[in-house]
Amino acid sequence: MLASRIISEGGLKIRDSGVDVEIRLPWYRSLPLSTVEIGEVLLDGQPVARPSISFELNGKTHRLDRLADRYDDWWYVLDSGFLHIADQDLKRGSRHEVNVSVGLRPPYIPGFYRLYGCKKRLCAV
Repeated sequence: MLASRIISEGGLKIRDSGVDVEIRLPWYRSLPLSTVEIGEVLLDGQPVARPSISFELNGKTHRLDRLADRYDDWWYVLDSGFLHIADQDLKRGSRHEVNVSVGLRPPYIPGFYRLYGCKKRLCAV
């Protein structure tokens, strides 16, 4: 149920250097970013190269490979994060299939790991 909310309904926004995808935490409690892993990101069925993606939360932008180091940055359940995807040239009003997976390792459940996936068809705004 929470997985279906990973990608926000109006979550595909065009910017000068690419696009942003608005995402939410698929968990019932806030978590430190060190326990969150952004998995595969697909745009119209094509994998997006990881170096092309950065993650913004609470006004700070992070490289995906550095999230494990972010023990002091928390993703609160009511806050949106943004995947910045560089070098994507989408037209306003065009519709695109977006797939995002997010892996979680809550610190209070030893050995637990869950990968959640979400796919939505969104209009680029």
